[in-house]
Amino acid sequence: MVMTSDPTGKPLGDARPGESLTHLDHRFREFLAGLPADRPPWFCFFSSGLLHVVHHFLRFVPERLNCVFVCSALNAEETALRDRMSGGLPVFDMDDRVGSHEIFELLLRNVNRPFGIVDVDCFVTDTDWFDRCTDGLEPGVVVSGPLSYGPIPLAAPPFLALDPRARPEIERAIGGPVTPAAYAYVPPGPEKEIDGATVRLIEPYHERALARVMALEGPRLPFPQGGVVDVLDDGREVRSHERHHHLHNGNEVIRVVFDGLMFYQLMALAAGLRIGHFHQYPGTKVFAPELVHAGGISYWHRLRPSEIAAGIHKLPWSAHVDALLLEDFNKRTDAPSGYRTRSTRLAAGLRQSKADLAGLREELRTKLTSCGVDVTDPRWAAVLD
Repeated sequence: MVMTSDPTGKPLGDARPGESLTHLDHRFREFLAGLPADRPPWFCFFSSGLLHVVHHFLRFVPERLNCVFVCSALNAEETALRDRMSGGLPVFDMDDRVGSHEIFELLLRNVNRPFGIVDVDCFVTDTDWFDRCTDGLEPGVVVSGPLSYGPIPLAAPPFLALDPRARPEIERAIGGPVTPAAYAYVPPGPEKEIDGATVRLIEPYHERALARVMALEGPRLPFPQGGVVDVLDDGREVRSHERHHHLHNGNEVIRVVFDGLMFYQLMALAAGLRIGHFHQYPGTKVFAPELVHAGGISYWHRLRPSEIAAGIHKLPWSAHVDALLLEDFNKRTDAPSGYRTRSTRLAAGLRQSKADLAGLREELRTKLTSCGVDVTDPRWAAVLD
């Protein structure tokens, strides 16, 4: 493979044809060369329609953090407002709308030092956790974080740090390339697993490496594991931990998908490297004094209001966070009209779900308090009072 260099002449690794967003590599490497070099960068990715979440996220960004935004498909009005809100944080913009898996590949391919990833809807109250996360990348540790998928203890997004310098060692040990995208044994079907995200195919050398660290329940069917999604014969995507419930109800698993960063970590384990955990909160939906992440803030609205009202689905905590952040954001005189329109639609949907903002605010305050979150903290009080 052809080696490339950043603008300073430092080698960055393989060009890796076939990965996502390679046409942005040169521009992205020039951008990376301008970032502060004295502390690890923390990348936060978001797409159009999430400025109300960014508005709240910025309340939790400590001044010393080397925070970097990577943005997809923002319009001119959003871009201008983001820049006014962010106070000069470094930003890398791309025109096309892409997903997090493509961004994972872009980052791991081009960043040549330890870095962190934090979701825009992950609010880290204890700012020391950023340092604890990157400090956990001691020799032999490829990924570090406080959130854990099990039973194999993999580090879970939305908050983790990676050392990209370990990737060549992983690939030498397993016998070929691996990326941080999602993986499956067979190509995606019409159900568009995990929301149509980029899905790479598991190769024979991957399977041999996987057998060293993961037991299989059947041919190409790993035992239930956090970060593994089962695709059922009716097109539904469900957590693999729910597998036997769905099998009991007459469904079949037609394929499994390892979500983004999960397969990469399993290959790291197969290579003899380690996953670091300085704390172990289970899963990704966490309400705790140090960190709050409801999860799914960009897609919870796909639930049908009538089904929520009928009790078929429970209104998720991401709906509470989304609605209250949108209300808070729209108090700004420069909030784009599209966000005000969405607020009107969201309020109508909540009414159909037998909910209102006052009720959501009280429920969220109670939830946060019960989990030890300080709701008098001005960062939270801004949306709860």
